[in-house]
Amino acid sequence: MNHQSAGPLAFLNGELLPFEEVRLPVYDLAIVQGATVTERLRTVRHQPYLVQEHLDRLDQSLAMVGWRIPGDVGPIDQVVQDLARHNTKRLPDSEDMSIVIFVTAGQAVGDANGLIERSEPTVCVYSAPLPLARWGKAYTDGVKLIVPEVRQVPSTSISPRIKMRSRLHWHLADRQARAVEAEAMALLLDDSGHVTETSSGNLFIVNGGQLCTPPDDAVLPGIARSHIIRLAEQRGWRVRAQPLSPDDVLDAEEAFLTSSTYCILPVSSLNGSRIGTSIPGRVTKMFMDAWGEEIGLDFAGQALSALTPAGMTS
Repeated sequence: MNHQSAGPLAFLNGELLPFEEVRLPVYDLAIVQGATVTERLRTVRHQPYLVQEHLDRLDQSLAMVGWRIPGDVGPIDQVVQDLARHNTKRLPDSEDMSIVIFVTAGQAVGDANGLIERSEPTVCVYSAPLPLARWGKAYTDGVKLIVPEVRQVPSTSISPRIKMRSRLHWHLADRQARAVEAEAMALLLDDSGHVTETSSGNLFIVNGGQLCTPPDDAVLPGIARSHIIRLAEQRGWRVRAQPLSPDDVLDAEEAFLTSSTYCILPVSSLNGSRIGTSIPGRVTKMFMDAWGEEIGLDFAGQALSALTPAGMTS
């Protein structure tokens, strides 16, 4: 990477550009149809984390939708490393960033007014600082979940195993949740009335010495979800992927969300009813500590430090 820009860079179709110059044409199918698959990973102490796992899932999504990254784009793993190296220079040592990769279906040639003759997938990689201050309060107070009227898209329409940006239903669901509770997240049900996931992560509940999470075919195969399952099994915990009702969540001893960016967030309530007796719960805290020890980063402490005046202004 030889680009001399002092500000953040982004990658678009094989070219490095200043972030503020990156644009998609109005006839790109990401805009025309929302036809986009994506990945979002984070850095840990400014180093990209679990890159190959995210790229493998991106390949899976691309295979399921039938798109291919053009051969002249180059290796995405190297782009991720280069952008992290350049863009983290602007961050304090105490902060990290997310790195987003997305691929669109191409362009709507008929809408392009003759500017193009054929369509090719658009490939973009960019970064943004992690919203640590937003997460800090959730580590102490817990996430409030609300079940909205909006339901999960049926798997017969779009497989939940495709990580995509066709997410109008999530936008509407989170709006409904926030209309009930200002800082709530939506927890969607499927057509059978079983819980699935939130717009940012997978759900786990703790009950009777075991972890339970919605079944694999009902949710995105979260990379953080898989990581927690591995950590749990290493510690002798039984993990069950099974259908869960809202009542199962309400009856749980603890609940938490997992994501590749915030790692783990404790859940405090569902539809206004308290879950568990402490935030974070004992088991949730155990997994937070285990994951933090593994990567050498207290990710909850990192988010909490952003709530201080110094963290807010750094």
